[in-house]
Amino acid sequence: MVEGTFITPAAAARLCHRRRGIGADGVLTVLPPRHPEAAARMHVYNADGSVAEMCGNGLRCVVRHLLAARGGDRVAVDTDAGVLEGWQDGEDIAITLGEARLISDAIPGCGPRGPGLGISMGNPHLVLPPAAHAPRPDAEAQGPGLERHPDFPQRVNVGFPELLGPHHLRLVVFERGSGITDACGTGAGAAVTALTRAGHLEPGAEITVELPGGPLRVRLTGDPRAEAAPGAALARVIIAGEAVRVYEGAVDLAADELADHAG
Repeated sequence: MVEGTFITPAAAARLCHRRRGIGADGVLTVLPPRHPEAAARMHVYNADGSVAEMCGNGLRCVVRHLLAARGGDRVAVDTDAGVLEGWQDGEDIAITLGEARLISDAIPGCGPRGPGLGISMGNPHLVLPPAAHAPRPDAEAQGPGLERHPDFPQRVNVGFPELLGPHHLRLVVFERGSGITDACGTGAGAAVTALTRAGHLEPGAEITVELPGGPLRVRLTGDPRAEAAPGAALARVIIAGEAVRVYEGAVDLAADELADHAG
């Protein structure tokens, strides 16, 4: 997380490099807000320097940072997916991800699991049908190709779920521009929306999503099973989980790594 400074895509990629930089799945910049109701703006770079419209777990980290710095128990953040709220939820940080929208109910060419379901969480997600086995091998084998699925010219985040029960799933997400990550908040929201729409999860229930980095709790308001056309809102999504400060420090940026605008 970088506060108060625009950086270039190349600088973000350098900082994310795990041998020549700090090492990360992405860079969050905390900037002055564009909307008066927000306390700050969040801008997101993927590990390769590409821009992400939204990052759910990144937003939880920014919310934790802002609450610790400014006090209070609730804050609004300006993101490229709109102004979204976050709040303290016991020991966890909860956020609203806004509306999950339908991209397509049946995306072909997704491999042996069959057609996937496309969900927008402010960023695009391709959620594959659930399997009865651990998802990581599939994500490692199929993720790089499906990230560049022809239906998504700007690339797509790909979710590989394993159904553990009507309120429980395991998920590995191959994120565009970053690869397999320990956690993906928008991916968890997209997976719960897609699997509820497909009849695998109980509508309205709190769903536990087991990610490599730990669990998230996801709840939908609204029933995504209703008939909907592409682009229609299916449900509003709330996610909650821990957000832990790992370390704090300073980094030297060259003059050509600073930018006068985001992106």
